[in-house]
Amino acid sequence: MKSVKKSRATLIGVILAFLIPVIGAKLVLDQTWYQGAVTNKGIMLVPPVELGDLNQTLPEGWVIALIDDGQCGVRCEQALYAINQTDVALGKETDRVTPVLISALPTNLNTERTPQVQTLVSAELVQKLSEIPQHHLFIVDPLGNVMLHYPTYATEEEMRTEAKNLLSDLRTMLKLSKIG
Repeated sequence: MKSVKKSRATLIGVILAFLIPVIGAKLVLDQTWYQGAVTNKGIMLVPPVELGDLNQTLPEGWVIALIDDGQCGVRCEQALYAINQTDVALGKETDRVTPVLISALPTNLNTERTPQVQTLVSAELVQKLSEIPQHHLFIVDPLGNVMLHYPTYATEEEMRTEAKNLLSDLRTMLKLSKIG
């Protein structure tokens, strides 16, 4: 009789040893106590903004862009300088990426300090990108999807930090991407 009780206790112990971690994991995931790892440093657009035919107005390949609404001022100038330097910092990948300033009307921003940045005037494109918060940098993939955006700052130090985040995400996407 003792061996039957001992066998049952052992069986129950083995079953519990396997069930308790599974039940615990299910509980943690269902109660959202665990936040999965996030590798991107920008703000993800879910779902991404799809440019469709308007993607033809952008340069080929990957694009780092900023929309000028005419009221941005110092923040946009800091952001333009940051994307100009980001393009330089990409090294051998610089041919795959083009920094662009998009505006509905001709811009009044000083672009002399940013020779790498192309200016594009397209009211349709500005309208299509209206989902992106004002004065944010964003990345467009070669297929015309806007996936990540980054805030801009008036101070050089804060903008430099955000540019490093953009550069990190862009390098990751370029490394993983076979297009553009």
